[in-house]
Amino acid sequence: MHTINNKIQRGFSASAKRYDLFSGLHRGIADKLFAQVAKEPAPSALLDVGCGTGYLTARLKDHFPLSNIIGLDFSSDMLEVAQSKHEDIAWVLGDAHHLPFLDGNFDILISNLAYQWIGDLSRAFSEARRVLGPNGVLACTLFGYNTCKELFQSLGEARTKALQFNRLPDEAQIRAALAASGFKNPDINSELIKIEFNSMHELIAWLKSIGANHLPASPANGTREGFWGPEALSRAASIYRKKFPYFKGVGATFEVIRVYAKR
Repeated sequence: MHTINNKIQRGFSASAKRYDLFSGLHRGIADKLFAQVAKEPAPSALLDVGCGTGYLTARLKDHFPLSNIIGLDFSSDMLEVAQSKHEDIAWVLGDAHHLPFLDGNFDILISNLAYQWIGDLSRAFSEARRVLGPNGVLACTLFGYNTCKELFQSLGEARTKALQFNRLPDEAQIRAALAASGFKNPDINSELIKIEFNSMHELIAWLKSIGANHLPASPANGTREGFWGPEALSRAASIYRKKFPYFKGVGATFEVIRVYAKR
């Protein structure tokens, strides 16, 4: 899993400077998360885990101007972009598995579409709970198991030999990780969002543009991880267009899982 995380980190770092140009979906989901957290009393300190280039973090600083707002990300390139735009916010390089903060340091921990990339959710949620004070709030969104299900099906059918994909966590796995971390009675709900792309190739290019292109495959036949020849990709694109047409192009499903929990 350490290797996978390194790949994800490199992907986000490589896309940092163009991330905001392609992240409309992320921002729409972030806006809903912001609206939820904005109803909370002004926190003394708030942490945004996986802050990226700082869109949500900056909105929170504007809404809670007297609060200590910290943005944390494991990509130094993302933080460099964030720092260049928002110098009044503390930006910290760090990993959700090992939050570099004292126990009980925050009133609110927020995260938009970051925890799905984390290898050990139970450990990450335990860290979140550790740094929250009494009655502290965890509010986060994750892409769930059904995200890009059409892509997985098309790629799977295009291969002549068995292939197993490492998929994103589902709602049951997230709920179990929260329980194991000590969060009781979390409020969890999910939403399916469908987006039109011109083709499967455009979807893959978009995933690469936002750094989110490392959902690796584990081939049962020993094929090198992540390798797709042009013929297999062409077959997959044809399958995708035939089975998942949407308006004038093809449809891609994104499952958004929302979590709200108190310490």
